[in-house]
Amino acid sequence: MIRRVQAFLTICLLLLVQNSWAHKASDSYLQIQQDGSILNVVWDVALRDLDALLFLDTNQDGQLTWGEIRTRSENIETFLQSQLTLQLGENRCEWLGRSEPIGLVQHSDGFYAAQHWLMSCNGAQINDALTIDYRLLKGIDSLHRGLLSISTDNGFITTILRPDQGPIVLDGNETLWHTFTRFLEEGVHHLLTGYDHVLFLLCLLLPACLTRKANQWLPSQSFRSAFLHTAGIVTAFTVAHSVTLALAALQLVNLPSRWVESAIAASIILAAVHTVKPIFISSRALIAGVFGLIHGFGFAGVLQGLPLTTGPQLSALAGFNIGVELGQLLVVVLVFPLLWWSRNSRFYRQLFMPIVSVLIALVALLWLLQRVFEWQLIPG
Repeated sequence: MIRRVQAFLTICLLLLVQNSWAHKASDSYLQIQQDGSILNVVWDVALRDLDALLFLDTNQDGQLTWGEIRTRSENIETFLQSQLTLQLGENRCEWLGRSEPIGLVQHSDGFYAAQHWLMSCNGAQINDALTIDYRLLKGIDSLHRGLLSISTDNGFITTILRPDQGPIVLDGNETLWHTFTRFLEEGVHHLLTGYDHVLFLLCLLLPACLTRKANQWLPSQSFRSAFLHTAGIVTAFTVAHSVTLALAALQLVNLPSRWVESAIAASIILAAVHTVKPIFISSRALIAGVFGLIHGFGFAGVLQGLPLTTGPQLSALAGFNIGVELGQLLVVVLVFPLLWWSRNSRFYRQLFMPIVSVLIALVALLWLLQRVFEWQLIPG
């Protein structure tokens, strides 16, 4: 039985590490303002994504210039139009043309190309539901998301689009509960696909059913003690990242994305090393709490780009945070029984856990190097 559990844990780790190379998620920002049957569409798309898709860096010098972007502006526009379909009621919306030339805007994680379009949905009524088919990076980046805000005479709607979800329908009967449930789902999805957060949590959980004595890990003899220890770790991580998630999402504290992502990678390295050979005197729950403060800023990146009013903002924040906790709880529920069953195995304590920790540390080190030395796409 123990060997089967160990094999299962190994397979799960290898799958996670394999997928983790594509960790750095990309965002786009889509704003739609409805005026009867006319839609004013503003779409900000990361230059790094456009370059990867359209090879904008023609001289391949690793520096994307304004001249290279402007020269390919029509290609960018045509491509993006093929990645988005809008429909009001039964009336498909057609592109009327640019309302402004292509521009550049800067978000927390770099420069974006800003497209401004007008669209006509002939025959549509103001109360018709809006159908959105968002396909940017479909089949390429499963972590990509579009941050959508819609302004109509009937109110304000905000949600998150994923390229693999297919068409979604949004009507004017938007409530705070709708916002809450959509961001609850996104919170679960974000935690389970946020491989750095999962790896950090695994580093904390790997020795959860063990005790440290005489410079070695020994199996815990008390299920209650091991369970309470795990609960303390998860609670500390939850409380800490909930605080900084709220501060960042409400724009009370705003840190550069590059710093936050680099600090998260560094926290994983330290947690992984601490699993092999403890380097902190403090308990693992305190470590989870301290590093959880950093991870909270990483979670908040989803909400910071949405221009929310107070009601929807608090509803989205509550839903997203609870969703993150549910995703985190799912990881614990799946992993803890396996850790308890494996605790008596010397293979687990002396080989599996150290090897897993080293692999996690190496992955996090690569993330750290990529994030610290990330190239600037726009000079200056």
